[in-house]
Amino acid sequence: MNKLTKTLSTIVLTLSTIGMANAANSVVAADDYVTTNLCVVAAQGDRIKLHKAIKDSRLSKNFIAEKVTCNDQNILAFVEAHAENPAKINNLLMNGQYDTQVKITDLAAVQY
Repeated sequence: MNKLTKTLSTIVLTLSTIGMANAANSVVAADDYVTTNLCVVAAQGDRIKLHKAIKDSRLSKNFIAEKVTCNDQNILAFVEAHAENPAKINNLLMNGQYDTQVKITDLAAVQY
C-alpha cells in the first residue's frame, strides 16, 4: 500500500508540474486591427515575424514606437512586460537605440 501511494503521488506531482509549465502566458488579439497584430507579434518575441508584420503594415518603426499602444500602454512598455525577448524586440523597434541601462552623472559641486 505504501509503494502504491508513493507512486501515485509521484505521478500526480509530475503531471501537475508539466501542466503548469505548458500553461505559459499568451497574448491573443481581440480584433483584426493592424496595430493589434503588431502588439501580438511583438509580445511573441520573434524578431523575424515582427519585421515581416511591420513591412506588411506599411507603418514606420518610428511611428510604431511612438504612437502604437497595446492595452493602454506604449508598445515599448507592453513588450517590456509581456515579451520573451524584450530588449531585442525594443531594439528592433527603436533601430538599436533602446537601452535599458541608466547612466547617472553627479553634477553637484561643493560650494564654500
